[in-house]
Amino acid sequence: MTIWVENGNKAATEQAIHEKETALGLILPAEYKQLLLKQNGGLIRKNHFPTTEPTSYGLDFAEIYYLASLDELLTDIPEQKEVDLAGKQVYFHRDESRYIGFSYPDDASQPSIIYVDFETLQTLIVAENMTTFLEALYFSPFPIDFAEQFPVKKLEQILASSNVQKTKQLLELLEDYSDKKWYLETLISLFEKQEIPYNLVAYSLFENQLLYFRRKLAPNLVERIFELLKVSDGINQEAAAALYKEWN
Repeated sequence: MTIWVENGNKAATEQAIHEKETALGLILPAEYKQLLLKQNGGLIRKNHFPTTEPTSYGLDFAEIYYLASLDELLTDIPEQKEVDLAGKQVYFHRDESRYIGFSYPDDASQPSIIYVDFETLQTLIVAENMTTFLEALYFSPFPIDFAEQFPVKKLEQILASSNVQKTKQLLELLEDYSDKKWYLETLISLFEKQEIPYNLVAYSLFENQLLYFRRKLAPNLVERIFELLKVSDGINQEAAAALYKEWN
């Protein structure tokens, strides 16, 4: 099974990878390049890795939920001035002040994998190389009690690994989430599954959005959902038509 959550991203080309390496002045790990040749960045199915010391995530682990595309790789981190790191770092994951990336002791060396928390000034070598790092990744459900504080990519990783019940639970917790564009687009993605259980969940959540947050909703997205309702199995079309009249 691939590590990627499929997202429609095209695979990177060998030429694009070579051009990026030239720009960086470094050779990216072969395992990372192999992943990019299948999909150029995105969410991944595994979301934790072990650590030898406590982190701000937990006693013996840290979190990860995506790998950067070529264009998303980070080398210039303003906060890095606060931490004395040897060599050069290229980061492929960021969660607020916490970064995961390749650490090159010199330009010609194969990199180790480093975890840096620029808020606590913690640095850890979490794997000797990319192969070891990928082998150590594992899946464990993210707790969602504080989901409103999560970045969008983390929310999307949770949804990608959720069943209908957990999807409903998460989106109910996020009903007053400030990013209404993202919320409606997420409901659209549920309707596009064309599965009755997801249709019913999305319809119920959509009703609540219209009831409580009408003025904050993008009309084009609302209209898109109403169009999807017309072709969605399990939806009470009379009730949906009545809801549309209220919207107008």
